[in-house]
Amino acid sequence: MRQQITTARLFGLEEISPEDVLRRLGEPGVRVIDNNPCASFKRHHIPGARHLDPGDYGAVDLECGQDDVLVFYCSDSLCGAAPYAAKRARNMGFTHVFVMTQGLTAWLKKGYPVKKV
Repeated sequence: MRQQITTARLFGLEEISPEDVLRRLGEPGVRVIDNNPCASFKRHHIPGARHLDPGDYGAVDLECGQDDVLVFYCSDSLCGAAPYAAKRARNMGFTHVFVMTQGLTAWLKKGYPVKKV
């Protein structure tokens, strides 16, 4: 079976499925970061996720340690915001960086829980 080429793969980032993110929600040291526009984040986001602008954040904004697991997501596999943000985190020295490439679209389709602001 041929794998789809994604921005995350092109950047050399590891991908994580919505199922794996759901399983890991609430685990110590797992941070979920939403890179969608603010309006989308307010409408619905993964519980516990925090919103960050993919191009304008520093290591301190992640509020985590270098060994924490960081999961970045945006809307879907065609959106480049999460891979871009994840690449920034990796370049800052974070080692456990993942992209939920299927994004919030897949999360919602599966009926997984969401929070609203």
